[in-house]
Amino acid sequence: MKQIAPEFSHIVDARLIPAAGMELRLTADESQRRALAKRFDIPAIDSLTARVVLKRTGRDKIRVSAEFDARVEQVCVVTLEQFAQDVSGDFRVAYAPEQEDAPLKLNEIDVDPDEEDVVEYPADGKIDAGELVAEYLSLALDPFPHAPDAVFHDIEAAENDEIAPEKTENPFGVLEKLKIK
Repeated sequence: MKQIAPEFSHIVDARLIPAAGMELRLTADESQRRALAKRFDIPAIDSLTARVVLKRTGRDKIRVSAEFDARVEQVCVVTLEQFAQDVSGDFRVAYAPEQEDAPLKLNEIDVDPDEEDVVEYPADGKIDAGELVAEYLSLALDPFPHAPDAVFHDIEAAENDEIAPEKTENPFGVLEKLKIK
């Protein structure tokens, strides 16, 4: 698997997180935004800010909660024109050590949208808060962006009867003419 170099990296050593927790305010600079835009295959990211809170819960568990705001440029799927769009989101992730003694449960998935994602603790004990924000930003991007004023005219016109339905020849019309009377 190809390893990517995080464009918006902000490494936190989990061992140095105080019991009271820590708060980070992250802002992507121009080169980071340009690199992220290239990675996400969008024209530009005009701004990206995040507030990330890391708290120790228990001896080996770290809870990360974050909120982010971004202004991105995307290409409208209807008009193919570039437009600006605000994207914001929040997420919660819990880092926990791998539990070797936990029983394997097949075909059992509990999904609670209010719970955080649980991921395995990094081997080196370091958490990349910036990369987490970048990953969740990529998930928040509209996969089929359309400008607020974009309208697909053919569908709208057909609904309003502005375009007469195209008359197509009956494929059996030729046979109709050959019919013996």
